[in-house]
Amino acid sequence: MLKSLLIIVIVFLHRELCDGIQLILFDNWPSAQNVCASAVADATANGQCTTKSIQKHLELLTVIILLKLFGVFHRINQQHGCSGDNSVKSASYAINAVASRTSGELDFVFVGPTCTTDIRTIGDFAEIWKSPVIGYEPVFEARGVQELTSVINVAQFSVGGVAETLVFLMKELEQVEITLVGSVKVLPNGLSLSNDLRSYNEIMNSFKIREYVEVDENDVDWTKVDQKIKRGARMIVVCADFYDIYSAFYNIGIRSLSGFRFIIVVILNKPPDEILNQPNVKNLLYGSNAFIISPLQEQYSDAFSIMQDVIPNLADDQFTTFLRIYHACYAYCVGSVNGAETQTDNYHTAMSGKAVTTKYGTFTFDNSGSVLTNYAVFTINPAEMTFESILTLKSVAKSCDTYNCFQLSPNKTSDLLWTLKDMDPPDDCVAKSSCVNYIPHIIAAVVIVTIIVIAIVIIVKQRRHKLNIYKLTWKVPKESLKIIVNKNADAKMQRELENRASNTDNAAALTSRRRVFGSYALVGTQRAEYVQFKQIRKINFPETTLDYLYSLKQLQHDNLAKFYGIQVNDDIMTMTILHTLVERGTLEEFCLDRDFGMDDTFKSAFMRDILKGLQYLHKSSIGYHGHLQASTCLIDINWVLKLTLYGVSNFMSDQLDAENIKVPEQAAHMITYPQYVCFPPEHIREYDDSGKQPPRVVRGSPKGDIYCVGMIFYMMVEREDPYHLIHSVERPNATLIKQILNENHMPRITDDYRQENMLLEMCKECWDRNPDKRPTIKKLIESISTVYPLSKGNLVDQMIRMSEKYADELEQMVAIRTADLADAQMQTMRLLNEMLPASIAKDLKNGLIMPPRSYESATVMFVQICDFNALMKRSSPEQVIAFLNDIYDQFDTVIKRHDAYKVETTGETYMVASGVPHENEGRHIFEVAEISLEIREISYIYVLQHDKNYKLRIRIGFHAGPIAAGVIGIRSPRYCLFGDTVNFASRMQSNCPPNQIQTSEITARLLFDSHEYKFVKRGIVHVKGKGEVNCYWLNEHLHEETEPPLPPMTPVPNPLRRGSIVPLQKA
Repeated sequence: MLKSLLIIVIVFLHRELCDGIQLILFDNWPSAQNVCASAVADATANGQCTTKSIQKHLELLTVIILLKLFGVFHRINQQHGCSGDNSVKSASYAINAVASRTSGELDFVFVGPTCTTDIRTIGDFAEIWKSPVIGYEPVFEARGVQELTSVINVAQFSVGGVAETLVFLMKELEQVEITLVGSVKVLPNGLSLSNDLRSYNEIMNSFKIREYVEVDENDVDWTKVDQKIKRGARMIVVCADFYDIYSAFYNIGIRSLSGFRFIIVVILNKPPDEILNQPNVKNLLYGSNAFIISPLQEQYSDAFSIMQDVIPNLADDQFTTFLRIYHACYAYCVGSVNGAETQTDNYHTAMSGKAVTTKYGTFTFDNSGSVLTNYAVFTINPAEMTFESILTLKSVAKSCDTYNCFQLSPNKTSDLLWTLKDMDPPDDCVAKSSCVNYIPHIIAAVVIVTIIVIAIVIIVKQRRHKLNIYKLTWKVPKESLKIIVNKNADAKMQRELENRASNTDNAAALTSRRRVFGSYALVGTQRAEYVQFKQIRKINFPETTLDYLYSLKQLQHDNLAKFYGIQVNDDIMTMTILHTLVERGTLEEFCLDRDFGMDDTFKSAFMRDILKGLQYLHKSSIGYHGHLQASTCLIDINWVLKLTLYGVSNFMSDQLDAENIKVPEQAAHMITYPQYVCFPPEHIREYDDSGKQPPRVVRGSPKGDIYCVGMIFYMMVEREDPYHLIHSVERPNATLIKQILNENHMPRITDDYRQENMLLEMCKECWDRNPDKRPTIKKLIESISTVYPLSKGNLVDQMIRMSEKYADELEQMVAIRTADLADAQMQTMRLLNEMLPASIAKDLKNGLIMPPRSYESATVMFVQICDFNALMKRSSPEQVIAFLNDIYDQFDTVIKRHDAYKVETTGETYMVASGVPHENEGRHIFEVAEISLEIREISYIYVLQHDKNYKLRIRIGFHAGPIAAGVIGIRSPRYCLFGDTVNFASRMQSNCPPNQIQTSEITARLLFDSHEYKFVKRGIVHVKGKGEVNCYWLNEHLHEETEPPLPPMTPVPNPLRRGSIVPLQKA
């Protein structure tokens, strides 16, 4: 009685002191008030709350937690749910207090309570006094949804929802009856979930319950429970409303029941990440092949993190309750915007069909005032031990029946567990408990066999690895290596510098910038950078070195230039180390070029690229870089920094020390003096402790790499080489090396305050003479994030964010700055279009991510230039490049006239696809057919400028079929195609005679139906990987309104002008 009087006094005094709307929250959680207040504040900030009194007197908003008075919170935890003298009486007292006010003064809103009986009591009073009641815990009203018209509920769960989800699951598994197992525990909403489910089914008759098993966890005979379950239906539905879920599952024996071919289904009223997140529970569920039915909570982990901002010590099992409280308070605000703050009828009408969007997601009300909830059937993903949905059911509003105002639309994904329906039902001996369990014997046999198989696999892999070591895949034969010397390098460099100085278009200057090479190597058809020594004597390679070089050859990373290999021990007496050629420039060139605006965006992106490549090397079997300089950090065409000359410094030092190799006398210096003094002192001392030896490569180590990182970062910040020696080859100061070795001499750092001072201090730590005190890569990455907080991610991401930032700022400026906005956008898109197809770049700019997907049908075409190697032998590299640029440019012109996409060019091969990424309703086969005919026509009339007698011949092959496509790569994204269709098209090209267009019979028949194309049947051709294939040659497109063209013939070059069409003569 004292308790009720206190509650009445609190409500009365609050009404006298507050002029705003009084929101009464029924809950026993101490943090509920903060969550509700956060919801009202968010709704008000978003303009989704009433402006009459809450905005005006927001500080007067009161949240009364009725169930926390005088220890009621503790007694509720000790009692069963809604029984006893607790929330029912407290709710009645609160309603009586409100009812004591006159109707003109009444201004209350109720959130909660959780019990069915409370909801009925408060709902009856609320309907009289026109005060909204918003429930936030699942409440099952056995009388039907029409009995609580004054109450809305934001709990994203309903008994009807899981019941209908169970019906869909039973249909998929071809089951007609179940055994229902649940606890006698009374939940906060009044009854156990299993009891509510049985009550629902008694009215709706959705499925047949063969056995109903109630378990009292405090007094249970598990043997009797086991016998009753085994006598029941094959599908066992367990409602997870137990106090100790793991003990209940273990004692019910769901794993052994699954072994007897029972189907285990677990039903939850909250997401599985909250209820079943314990590792032992997950292992038990995975071992029993259990299906888990629960509400579908999108982005659970993100929402959990947001809630922790309000409740820092949020427990896993509290999240859904607090989320429902938040949604209840937020939903009140949304319904109150149109003047329905405290009017039940108006409020219920305002919320019918209303979609509410909060920072936790969006939810929609149905016609009964309950939230439409999506459901899912989960299984355990064994790889990551996470919950993975295999059946999702989307809720859509409909006319109300007894319990449901929604219908579910299923979406099923493939999973191995669906095959459980094909297994035989449990044996008859299971119900009689007379079966003999052979599982332990089978498991023992499987374990033994598995151990034997693993041992065999390990032995085979070790042997194969050893064989690969001795295959010398890293050795480059002298026949495939050609050194190209650019005699005009100085003139080209001068023109490049003049172009940079005269080019006022920054974007054009960035995209057109290229390195000028004095010489480079050709390995086959691939260009490579090289370091070459004169070999004095034969080099012997022990097995450890062979293994090391084999591992070096296998390295693959976005921030590493590919290691091609080493040419060594040939009769030409040279040793050449080769890496992929990177065209745009070195980091050293960019740092020393004052005209290049290296802002925070470039600095942070390049620094992260260096550390990511270095981190990969340190974690690999190579373990170090060893030659880390700004000159060995290369910027590729996509503005991705790649490290080169990694992992070979120790090998080179060993051979130089053994006098097996030496630097050629006439060769340019591989290392300049300013670069040499940037090597780690401990490694310089190993080579030259006197400071008198000429510069050369030294040994390397992981800690030495950190020292070099400090030098590179210093150069990027100061835009000068560390010791201000510019690029002197000679020694300007003989004592500098001794000062570095003996006096701890370091680059000079000024005391001027700058944002980057913290980074320079980190550089000083990198130069510590005690290698063990140098910072880790992780610490360096954290420093970069601190110094450049607004520059995150790779250069593509930063360019997109930069463009968006410019757009937001320029939109607020006057018209005179509009041109600047256009320039910034064009600069960003020009860079993006260099890296990706236009449509993909556009999606990235708009913040969209195109997911990988499969296409039912697309067409892929390959075009290959015949006799290309013969042309290369009698042409200079410049002539070959000019020829490829010219012919591919003409091919590109053809592609632009059609609905097709140039995938890539590789040497003499040109790849085209139609139907991806833009699906063109089956026209792709005709588009490619037209392209192939037009490209062949170009080859007939093409005249090579430097070789008038050269007759261009090409092979064309195409094939149509299913294909997979998607964006591959993070640093250097590419839109790639995969699938058998690509391989088939390549085989059609490689098996095709010159000047023919070849396709398979399957693809040709797609063109037969149009009666517009003329084919010649080639006959059966053996295709690698496909066997015998019937092939056709495409000859021409029959145009009714024009004369049919001549059949394919040998082209005759036009002596008059390039590009003109001349008559063709038969071969």
